Amino acid sequence: MVKIVYNMIIIPVLYITLNIAAVFSSKLRKSVNVRKDVLKKIEKERTKLNPYRTTVLFHCSSMGEYKQILPVIKKLGECKKQEYNIVLSLYSPSAYEHIDRNNPSFSLITYTPFDFYFETKKFINAINPDIVLISKHDVWPNFIWELKKREVAVYLINGLFADDTKMNKWYAKFFFRTLFSDLTGILTVNETHRQRFLDIFPYPEKITVSGDTRYDAVIYEAGTPMGINHFEQLKGNDRVLIAGSSWPAGEKHILNAWKNLKQKYKTALLIIIPHEIGADHIYKLESICQEKELSSISFTNMTGKEKLSEFDVVIIDKIGLLTKLYRYGSIAYVGGGFSKNGLHSVLEPAVYGLPVVFGPNLDKSPEAQEMNRLSCGMIFNDDKELYNIIDSLWSDNKLYSKVAEISSGYIGDNSGASDKIAGIITAITQKPKINKRTSLTEQEFDKLISGGTGGPDDKRS
Repeated sequence: MVKIVYNMIIIPVLYITLNIAAVFSSKLRKSVNVRKDVLKKIEKERTKLNPYRTTVLFHCSSMGEYKQILPVIKKLGECKKQEYNIVLSLYSPSAYEHIDRNNPSFSLITYTPFDFYFETKKFINAINPDIVLISKHDVWPNFIWELKKREVAVYLINGLFADDTKMNKWYAKFFFRTLFSDLTGILTVNETHRQRFLDIFPYPEKITVSGDTRYDAVIYEAGTPMGINHFEQLKGNDRVLIAGSSWPAGEKHILNAWKNLKQKYKTALLIIIPHEIGADHIYKLESICQEKELSSISFTNMTGKEKLSEFDVVIIDKIGLLTKLYRYGSIAYVGGGFSKNGLHSVLEPAVYGLPVVFGPNLDKSPEAQEMNRLSCGMIFNDDKELYNIIDSLWSDNKLYSKVAEISSGYIGDNSGASDKIAGIITAITQKPKINKRTSLTEQEFDKLISGGTGGPDDKRS
């Protein structure tokens, strides 16, 4: 009954609604258009998949989920016992456009088709996965049901049960309980979320705590090169404040405090990476700096030869640099704490051992709440409080070192989920991959084409 209702009513209504909404939204229109030729493209690219290797399909909704699976893929690449076809499917056009599609770790990268029954079936036929891992929450029913029919292991990893979810409402419980029953397992980020899943899906043997790969993801990111040398000169400067994903409400406090901090710390540098990098906002930031007599330069106007010590503020007007820029800081401000939208990632600066400051709205960030409890994440309400926090850290080396150690330790203590998830994958897929068309293993096939024995029945002397 659930499958009939979903395919006869829910899916058609969703699809029609999406297409109507796409008329008024370029973002939705793009999401519809990119899926029109998905199956044709996969048919052409499926030759990239070695038929003798185990195929692991990772599905991610957006860029955040994509970053969270990278350390798992790295662990699989380090596996000595088995080689894999790694397939990545994405829902978000924005994520697809911004990821490195030449990453050699992936055998194939594709959009997911809309969850129509026959399209989903063709999608799975083309990829023929041995195991599927869905990052965080993007669970599509026909996708799950078809994989269940084929006895393919399917895991929800980094499982989150958000406070504002509709899954535990009376009108949704039965549907999600039915859907989750076809998953092989749910790997949640912590015990709190495990208990929330159990509230609608009371099967404890299927729900386990593996940890959150976001901690591994920031460690992975910290190990990748910056790619440009513009900021290497900052390595000797221990008075650098990185203001990441900033919004106007927070920028006001930052620049007010910075005016006073510069009077005491002459060599200090502020790097602002705004959440919105439109020309109007960048111009406004430059104007405020000018009003406060703070010399500034924007990243797009940099040549890489500038002496950053000659500036008070650097404004980053290009996306994709934030997570790597934190490595040059000594203290980080993370934006979003002065709005209802919620705080951005505090893990990204913490991995470098940076004390982190933020606004008072921590409702949607349990990580910031925990860092605040540990005293490596500090709340401020105005520019005076921000000044006092930064001044205290910069004027007391012992205090700074202690806070920095707590910050990096917090990341280390919560890492390791990728090892557990990779362990599950290797345990399930450690059997030799068989080519169904020839019934030969890859090793037997290699012997055959190299002139060796053709298999166990070869009787040559």
